[in-house]
Amino acid sequence: MNKPKKIFIVGSSRSGTTMMSRVLNNNKSVFSFKELHFFSQLFANRKSDILDYVSSVNVLSQLFSRQRDSIFNNTIDNELNSLSSSLLSEELSYSYFDIFEIFLNDITKKNDKIIACTQTPNNLFYIKEILQEYPHAKVINMVRDNRDVLLSQKNKWKRKFLGANKIPLFESIRSFLNYHPFTTSFLWKSSLKLTDEFKDHPRLKIIRFEDFLTSPEKQCKDICDFLHIEFNDGMLAVPNIGSSTEHDKSKFSIDSTKVFKWKKGGLNKAEIFITQFLSNTYMKKYGYEKKDFLFPPLGVLFYLVIFPVKSFFALFFNFGRLASFITLIKHQK
Repeated sequence: MNKPKKIFIVGSSRSGTTMMSRVLNNNKSVFSFKELHFFSQLFANRKSDILDYVSSVNVLSQLFSRQRDSIFNNTIDNELNSLSSSLLSEELSYSYFDIFEIFLNDITKKNDKIIACTQTPNNLFYIKEILQEYPHAKVINMVRDNRDVLLSQKNKWKRKFLGANKIPLFESIRSFLNYHPFTTSFLWKSSLKLTDEFKDHPRLKIIRFEDFLTSPEKQCKDICDFLHIEFNDGMLAVPNIGSSTEHDKSKFSIDSTKVFKWKKGGLNKAEIFITQFLSNTYMKKYGYEKKDFLFPPLGVLFYLVIFPVKSFFALFFNFGRLASFITLIKHQK
């Protein structure tokens, strides 16, 4: 079988998708992109499936801008519009999938690589479209203990002050308001529901974050076999940045201390109880043992009371992302 032309790394947010992207980027054949949020923002907000020339140039320029600047501080200028225009024909119509493929191919080729690797966790909610539209693509689905995901999401707003100083203050505020054990657990459960739905697909491989960190060489070799690329030891030399619970480190290695960090503190009993209660079925399926409680902690009442208030502010600060949320709801049906 030939090497895949595209790799999509997906999963619940804070489950190791960025780490996996860095690992694969160290392979001579693979170029890893920044988080683009193409499907959850550009594609989800589409008004039609087929684009005219002007709209095609605009969407392609937005992708180039996100790759150059980041999703937080991107701007479209004449240089990007000229580049996009040179890659498109005024005589043709393009779908969003066509535009994304043109973008991936151009950047990958310019970096002297042959496989495009994209990592955006919520691409998981568009996995059906990805597998249908890109027949040579393969998907790596990252799964992590829901309590560690909860801990990381709880502290995500601190990333700006732990090494990621390019994150806008607004984004930190949005992350703080977004956090609630109910919503985070719902999203984790939703991601595992989709993971379960596609677990037997031949072009998808499920990787538990904990398994990769405890036996990185073995797991990486298995992934390379799945992707039909050559393993090398340098693939595991990745920077330890992106944590929401500690400052970024300059050491290049796989950090096994990130396994089951929730056991070392950071979550209260109510948060642990809530996420276990809401995610029990998929915790069992993916081998995560529950912490026992004789009675529900009193703090559960607190989270019940503040849930409507948190939801209101989260909705206000995420108004531009409603299309993505609606897509997520549709996937629950």
